[in-house]
Amino acid sequence: MHSPIATFKAFAHQHDDLPAFHAAFLVLAFITAGLLNLGAFGLLVIAHMSLDVVKYRERHHYSWKQTAEGVIRESLVDVTLLMVGLVFSVYLHHGVGVASVAGLMRAEVSVLRMAAMLVPKVKILHHFLKVVSHLHHYLEQVHPRHRQGWSGLDYLCFYFLGLCAFLLIFAAPLMHVEWTLIGEILTEELIPWRM
Repeated sequence: MHSPIATFKAFAHQHDDLPAFHAAFLVLAFITAGLLNLGAFGLLVIAHMSLDVVKYRERHHYSWKQTAEGVIRESLVDVTLLMVGLVFSVYLHHGVGVASVAGLMRAEVSVLRMAAMLVPKVKILHHFLKVVSHLHHYLEQVHPRHRQGWSGLDYLCFYFLGLCAFLLIFAAPLMHVEWTLIGEILTEELIPWRM
């Protein structure tokens, strides 16, 4: 007879090989991503970046400059996805630009907005959970390209970050709306407890 502790240990060692576990994880990730706003995922990114500071500074004893490079490398894709999600949340918001559009079109834009924001949220959540689930291994491993120059993907992320920053800074004039509306949308999306 197996005790509950032995059953739990066996599950912990074999969960990566179980398709049902992956399916349940995927469903829970989508539900979580749909319920929480971008601010909650911003907190996950900040937690990940804080962990990277500890990893590079305390664990590997790198200088602050090398630590900053490591933090940027580890979180660049997550920060880029967060910014892309923020741009979609502003430009596809129901109060911006679609007020005069018919109800059916407004519903389609809302579905598009939800889908466009769900992808970055799920990716950020998946990356964070992967780091947390293998924390010891993560802390021991330095980013493979650390101190080797920026890759094409890194430059693409920097480009998208710049484009997103530009689109957010000039959102009000580009869409012919008031800055207060853009501020309300950003507040709605970035304050985690406002869902």
